[in-house]
Amino acid sequence: MPAYRVGLLAVLAAQAYAQSAAPAAGIQQGSHDETRSSVGQTDSTQSLTVGQLVNELMESNPALRAARFRFEAATKRPSQVGTLPEPKVSYTNFGVGHPFSRPNDSNFAYQGVGVSQSIPYPGKLALASEQARREAQSEEQMYRAAVVDAIARLKVAYYDWFYLGKAVEITEKDRDLMERFERIARARYTVGKGIQPDVLRAQVELSTLAQQLETFEQRRASVEAQINSLLNRPIDTPIGKPVELKLSPLRFQLSDLLGPLGESSPDLRARQYQTESASVGIERAKKEFRPDFGVNVQWQHTGSRFPDYYMATAEVTVPVFFWRKQRYGLEEAEARFQESRQNYRATREQLLFNAKDQYLIAKSTERILALYESGIIPQASLSLEATISAYEVGTVDFLTLINNFQNLLKYEMQYYEELAKHEQALARLEPIIGQTLTQQ
Repeated sequence: MPAYRVGLLAVLAAQAYAQSAAPAAGIQQGSHDETRSSVGQTDSTQSLTVGQLVNELMESNPALRAARFRFEAATKRPSQVGTLPEPKVSYTNFGVGHPFSRPNDSNFAYQGVGVSQSIPYPGKLALASEQARREAQSEEQMYRAAVVDAIARLKVAYYDWFYLGKAVEITEKDRDLMERFERIARARYTVGKGIQPDVLRAQVELSTLAQQLETFEQRRASVEAQINSLLNRPIDTPIGKPVELKLSPLRFQLSDLLGPLGESSPDLRARQYQTESASVGIERAKKEFRPDFGVNVQWQHTGSRFPDYYMATAEVTVPVFFWRKQRYGLEEAEARFQESRQNYRATREQLLFNAKDQYLIAKSTERILALYESGIIPQASLSLEATISAYEVGTVDFLTLINNFQNLLKYEMQYYEELAKHEQALARLEPIIGQTLTQQ
């Protein structure tokens, strides 16, 4: 972008001031030249790239760590649910005449030790393990989605931080230039070459710039607090300043971004795995109509005059209440599957809209930035310089000078705002398409 040559404008303004104020020796120049607002200043010795902040985010953000632990916990489930139930060991004491008899106390007393094992119907454990594995895969994608979403939010805040820093910088420079204009107007009024409304208009403009500066400072402080919150820092920690932002060109067509959406979006893949898990849940519900089994082996010891006894039993759990239990379980599983399918479709449609919306914003801001760079700002800058020269010789009034000054200020602010919007649109696209589009 063509530089906003405040130095050149300041020289022109100073020349105009010197020409008009020479007879008025009592008017002092430069008393406010170095004035700067101190509101909301932070440590500006260190410039931080968005990549540096992203690295810190990955290490310190508690929400991301929680999502990581949730995913790791889900990976422990398949083995648990796919393993046979724990066997049971039993001890039996059959007493005659009094409890806890010894085998030799009676021909009928005995002691026994047994082991029993429940055995689900074949396929039940495998399906339970498969469903848990799909759920773990969904949790993995949800963790990835949490990561890319947090990175996108950090980048959006970073680009807003950059814009507000530029807004503060531009407003401070323009305030100083307006102070020079105000002194010029006062000097011309003092020597009879100007009018009092020009002085009043310049003072109103100075007050307006002071109000804008306060607003930008407050917004910048809020964004810095947001960045500190994402990085798990104390809210008032100084964070330095952002590096100079450059335009990240979007070289993809919309169809190129939307085509692989199902494979690249972690949100969509998480929904897909949830649907697959619900599908396995239907098969599990069907298996519940099948009986489970159990086996028991017991050794019994009676008196020494009698041989030991060995007993083996087999059990079958018969789902006789299937019309009240298993039938509703299957209907529940089918409903959850349909819910997952609709959630997948809703997520896909929302992502498609978000991707197209942010893509159009990025393309639109690229065209607007080109207009600012090639025409609007250079023309406004030349117009202001010409107006300053014309004001020196009295061919234009002070109101025209102020209007041209306001226009240049507005256009330069809008340029940096559009630049930040462009990078924010790309940052919001990144978690949708699973690609890095912004410069690190």
